[in-house]
Amino acid sequence: MEYKLYSSKFRLLKAFLIIITLVIFSSGCTVKLVSSYDEKTDNAVTELQKRVETFFIEAEGLANKPECKYEKHITFYQDTKVQVSAISVRAGALEKNEKTEQLVALLGNSIDTLEQLHKIDCFKPEQVVTLRSSFNSSITAILKLELAKKRGE
Repeated sequence: MEYKLYSSKFRLLKAFLIIITLVIFSSGCTVKLVSSYDEKTDNAVTELQKRVETFFIEAEGLANKPECKYEKHITFYQDTKVQVSAISVRAGALEKNEKTEQLVALLGNSIDTLEQLHKIDCFKPEQVVTLRSSFNSSITAILKLELAKKRGE
């Protein structure tokens, strides 16, 4: 009888030690589903937001003036596309960074659409409000993702 009691206690202790060992080892093995925070992407996206916001402020002030025409803003579109391309290439170079890549691609598509709209006509102030909100949402999504990576979420 005493042997059975000792044997069951030993098995229980052995099982407990195995569980503790597994917990200790598994806590040291973190599975990462997304890339790490990238400060350069964060900074580049923030700079892009400033560039886009500057454009929208200018567009509001130039409404119904000859300077509002697309031809006066070609440099903005070229520079912005280069900036988005650089962010996209950097995001693509990082492993497990598909979410950021997708968000940057959507932002690039939005720049293309903005350019097409501008070729049609100048922006009215009420259009700028809607466009600004849309761009800020896209840019904020990228920044929130990068900052979540920084916090380790």
